[in-house]
Amino acid sequence: MKQMIYTLSLGFIILGCTTTANDINLDGTIYVKGSMPHTYIIIEDRKTQQKYQIINAKEFNLYNRQKQYLNIKAQIIKHSSSSLIPSKIKVLKINAQ
Repeated sequence: MKQMIYTLSLGFIILGCTTTANDINLDGTIYVKGSMPHTYIIIEDRKTQQKYQIINAKEFNLYNRQKQYLNIKAQIIKHSSSSLIPSKIKVLKINAQ
């Protein structure tokens, strides 16, 4: 019985380490939140009204695309269970509209 518990525990540990992040497609509007010098870019998904903080916004020059509608492919870096703090994503690709 003890051996089975250890084996199952090891299996769950290995499974947890090999899980990959989720890729998602978002259609939404880009906004700047915060006040200088602590600003960040978010995208609000039109379907779910959920907000996501984009951690690599400078790489895609998103500070110059405020209030524009974009379709992006992104990877979820950190989920947030709070409605006040947006989940963090990394943009992989901006899709053509």
